[in-house]
Amino acid sequence: MLALDQKVTLSCTETGQDAAGTIVRIQGSRVDVALSQGGGNLLVSLHKQKAGLYVGSQSGLEFVMRI
Repeated sequence: MLALDQKVTLSCTETGQDAAGTIVRIQGSRVDVALSQGGGNLLVSLHKQKAGLYVGSQSGLEFVMRI
């Protein structure tokens, strides 16, 4: 179950790196996650693909979240 302010981990499919984030918005099958690594804030919109799998892109990179 997803909740606001929940800490999650996003995986970048291009670089293979993981990034910690916080859920800031939940609307239907879309979840917005704020990443705050590297001194800046980045908002990634993820869309539910199937149960427990969310996929989105930002700055030319694809991010995956598994719950």
